[in-house]
Amino acid sequence: MRNAAMPKTQKNQQGVAAIEFALVIITLLVICFAIVSFGMLMWTQQKVSHIAGDSARVALQLSISGDSEYASKACAHASNLVTKDFVLNGIASNVICTPKPVDCPGDEEDAHTCLKVIMKITVDDKFPLINLIQTAALLVGKDEASWKPGILSAAAIVKITNVVKT
Repeated sequence: MRNAAMPKTQKNQQGVAAIEFALVIITLLVICFAIVSFGMLMWTQQKVSHIAGDSARVALQLSISGDSEYASKACAHASNLVTKDFVLNGIASNVICTPKPVDCPGDEEDAHTCLKVIMKITVDDKFPLINLIQTAALLVGKDEASWKPGILSAAAIVKITNVVKT
């Protein structure tokens, strides 16, 4: 009875709000999930930075104690931390730790050596919503590599004080 009393233009508008809500909620959910995915990517980068710094500190401690294999043991420590970490263990498909002796910045006499620990973790195809946004970027014509890095990396440098260059 109520429908018969409504003008014809109002009858045609029934359900429009539901359709608009469906379109808007899908967009909002994609944006929310994208924020969560990028947040997880940034959190993963922070974990990689922390592991690189912690491994450099381990190398410093081992060099002070007189261990000559401090560089390789620092990378073993980094690999151990990655396997024990719940998030990194699930998304890291390839972990590369590179200890590299470098010149110490600010060391005019060049009497000491520094160790640079470089951590690289490959995270391809581990963040599904970011991959969806990458695909959307390809439709727009943007470079897909600019949307998500495939490799997260971090470096830490420590001054190895008891190793003197000869």
